[in-house]
Amino acid sequence: MSRKTLIYSWLWDGAQFAPAQGLPFSDRGTRYGMAVFETIRVKAGHLEFLEEHLMRLQVAAARCGFGVPEGALQKVEALFSQVVQEGVARLYVTAGDGAPSDEVTQCRVAGVLEERRRLLPDGYAVTLVKAPHVPPFGGLKTANYWMNAESLRQAKVEGAQEGLLFNPDGFLVGACMANVFLRTPEGWATPCLESGARDGVGRAWVLARFRAKERLLRRNEVAAAQEMFLSSSWLGVMPAHQCAGRPLTVTAEVLQLREAWGG
Repeated sequence: MSRKTLIYSWLWDGAQFAPAQGLPFSDRGTRYGMAVFETIRVKAGHLEFLEEHLMRLQVAAARCGFGVPEGALQKVEALFSQVVQEGVARLYVTAGDGAPSDEVTQCRVAGVLEERRRLLPDGYAVTLVKAPHVPPFGGLKTANYWMNAESLRQAKVEGAQEGLLFNPDGFLVGACMANVFLRTPEGWATPCLESGARDGVGRAWVLARFRAKERLLRRNEVAAAQEMFLSSSWLGVMPAHQCAGRPLTVTAEVLQLREAWGG
């Protein structure tokens, strides 16, 4: 019998994070997906890239007109790091209660922590998702993730571990749950933010250490790529060994980058 996954959740009450079963149904994050979030890996009781995640969360909230309650983000590290040694945390800022078009005046901050061991394969098989993907708010991480989840489900039905998403203009956005880097004849490249790519912490880490250009990448370029890898806070650097049934090369430089991340 497999061990039951432990999941903990809290809501900010104005002074501290109090245990909670979830967001109330009156919250627009629950009702309409009006929320932004960041995913943070917990490794040996340490929240990886915490400051970078909190900064991106504040930027995303500001773009949506959400005011983050004062003091909440400063309590995140003490809360999450004391609960599990290995896992994944999600931190949400929601629009709070109200009608869809009401002004956002009282945001909620919610934290979810799942105890999870990081057991990953040496590489992923990826496939090309056929349906056009329209990322909300230019790639912000919002609670509107059903389209990503459905695309990932379809990719797994095809025997892949991830699916590559393309916007209506035919440009690569990223993977369902990660950013994408691929080698083109001109060198390594990753989708630019203008295509709808997520401005993730893992993506920024790779760009700071790896020669890759941000640019528009068409489906035919992706389909012809010989090397590719994914990046996310949970995966780190994940080599792709197959794309749409076609074998890909995994070179030493990608493996070295993966090792530099921490395996």
